[in-house]
Amino acid sequence: MKIRISSELSDADLYAICEAADVLACECPSYLVRLVQEVRAFRQYTTDCIQQFPEDATTHHWLTGRAKQVESLLCQTIVELLQKENLIDEQDQVCLTQLSDRSRSLALAGYQPEVRLAS
Repeated sequence: MKIRISSELSDADLYAICEAADVLACECPSYLVRLVQEVRAFRQYTTDCIQQFPEDATTHHWLTGRAKQVESLLCQTIVELLQKENLIDEQDQVCLTQLSDRSRSLALAGYQPEVRLAS
């Protein structure tokens, strides 16, 4: 599976990245995805507050805008991380199977099976 890199990552893109990177070796991609999801939830919450508390609309519009900026920064950080790890191809797509295979290889490389000596 491949994801087209853009300035915004959809929920489906974030889920796919998280699934592909979900191994014991490093949880950084998954952690970043969770942060984006939390910021999106907060942004939705502040948007709802605009309707519920119209007297504070100015503050909530400001909070919504700031949350959008944080979300954009986090998405860009995910993209840059994938670039630094050489997981983006010539067509600006992320090869999730490559990410998943690489993560598994790293996890398995750190695994040393217990050697039992014959008694």
